[in-house]
Amino acid sequence: MRYKIRDIKSLPEELRPREKLIRHGARKLSDEELLAVILGSGTKGKDVLALSREIVRIGWKSLESMSLHELVRLKGMGKVKALQIKALLELSKRIREPFGSTRVLSPEEAHRILAEHFHSGKEVLVALYLDLSHRVLGTEIVAIGSLNRVYSHPKDILKPAVELSAYGIIVGHNHPQGDLEPSEEDVKFTERLNQACGILGFELVDHIIFDRESYFSFRERELL
Repeated sequence: MRYKIRDIKSLPEELRPREKLIRHGARKLSDEELLAVILGSGTKGKDVLALSREIVRIGWKSLESMSLHELVRLKGMGKVKALQIKALLELSKRIREPFGSTRVLSPEEAHRILAEHFHSGKEVLVALYLDLSHRVLGTEIVAIGSLNRVYSHPKDILKPAVELSAYGIIVGHNHPQGDLEPSEEDVKFTERLNQACGILGFELVDHIIFDRESYFSFRERELL
């Protein structure tokens, strides 16, 4: 014997997911009820609550590891629902990430992040990886050099960009001795990196030379 689970049409209106959310708030809803609100509708022969119940039963961890193709193949899912699930899982993942929804829209905002990596005794080369909205996908300390020199090959910067499916890259390195004007080597490095980004389809958004208090932006000075 199995207990009968009521479908959404047989529920009193006040117990349906949307109405319940309005009356009692999101914390009072189960996972399948919350998912039903997000999906909005079911599929042929399966109401949204039944569909949501089946999806939740798979487990969030398992769903997160499934490809779009694998989700579409689930009975009753369909491409639109699968896309909704993938979008939901990605949003929840971003909320858990250390940068959350941090966006870098100016050299000042980039400097605030880069300044956390300032080292008074060594040059440190840092890369920020951005999506199309300039949201930070991740940061990488690419290289640590001497007091007045740090070297990195463009491929060391571009590899994480490929892995993160980034759109844009901001690189920054500090000048421990305080002079923020770019050296001839800094200019040549920026040119090489910009060319490499262009070949692979990335945008070099900026190269910033920084200390804790101030910065020099190649983009701001129209050197990029």
